[in-house]
Amino acid sequence: LKYWLNRPSCPPMFREVKSLFDRFVSPSIDANPISAVLHARTLYEGSVYTHDSTHVDNSLVLYYPGGIRNVQPTPGIIKYIFETKGVVGFTMRRHLPQYSHPDPFHHYPHFPARLYSSALADHLETVMPKWVVSHFAQWNFSTQHIVAVSLCQVRSSRFFHML
Repeated sequence: LKYWLNRPSCPPMFREVKSLFDRFVSPSIDANPISAVLHARTLYEGSVYTHDSTHVDNSLVLYYPGGIRNVQPTPGIIKYIFETKGVVGFTMRRHLPQYSHPDPFHHYPHFPARLYSSALADHLETVMPKWVVSHFAQWNFSTQHIVAVSLCQVRSSRFFHML
């Protein structure tokens, strides 16, 4: 059973309760359990983030996986917002890359839209709020594809100085 729970093909519902199973089967591993508080929403640097069952649009974010900023941001959906030892974090499911269609938006580097698979990863990943670039708008391009359009914040004072 433990082997099956560690496999990538394990259903997400069972992967989410894996930590409870690990504590039950191997209580010595979690001798000092970490407690966490779940939140429906949080405010970080002026932006509101929610998990998907509270408000879907505020749960759609572009982020740097693992905090690595030299890669293209990945679209994902916030499943949980947690706080542990005063630090807030998100658990996310990312949109999978798509390979079946050429991305019609890659020719327009100044238009912040990209084509992705509508399928989400089976596993959850932890994302820190400082890794989030922006919210994104999602358009269902087809049954297998979405278009993610970045909604990065632009300060109006900076915009008017450029005119």
